[in-house]
Amino acid sequence: MLPIIVCTIGSKTLSVMEQSAKVYAPDNPVFVFHNKPSTFGEAYNAAMQAAFVTYSEIIIANDDVVLTPDTMPVLMEDVENLKQSHARLGFVATYSDNARQSQDIRYTKPFLKQVDRLSPYFAWVSKQAFETAQFPPINWYSDDVMCEDLNAEGFIHFVSRAYIHHAGSQTVGVDYNKLNKEALPWICENRPKYVTKWFS
Repeated sequence: MLPIIVCTIGSKTLSVMEQSAKVYAPDNPVFVFHNKPSTFGEAYNAAMQAAFVTYSEIIIANDDVVLTPDTMPVLMEDVENLKQSHARLGFVATYSDNARQSQDIRYTKPFLKQVDRLSPYFAWVSKQAFETAQFPPINWYSDDVMCEDLNAEGFIHFVSRAYIHHAGSQTVGVDYNKLNKEALPWICENRPKYVTKWFS
């Protein structure tokens, strides 16, 4: 079974995440990487690189999510079906109740759909994709950058029909203005075309 890779810097919700995985995904080993304070991108790149030494596919998860009984079976059913028709899958992520609008069940009923960008709160990803593009060393927009970098290489991302509860922002914090301002200089310097695309 695929491992679930989690990075944390001491989240108060980590134990709930681990317990939900133990109950609802007992066959999937959970590997928790306790990181020194760093960016989301740096932490997950290190954890994923370690996991891909052994595995060719993994699930990455935030430390502030809670699985449901159907999360893993529905996600993996969608992944297996998508692999039949798409040679280059990027992320296949879940819906949630605290997410960007394209993944938020408060705005749409869950259905399998292709998207340009997503938030991998709980998401399948392959070694092939990771070797093509990785997260940048920022917190906010790290997922957007990696998704766009993969798009440029012909990878396709999907939101699965699967669902997880997302407590929200327990890892990188809730000071959204601060997180936004911290990310923009890196994006402006390293991906200026995304600045124009996202922020006009």
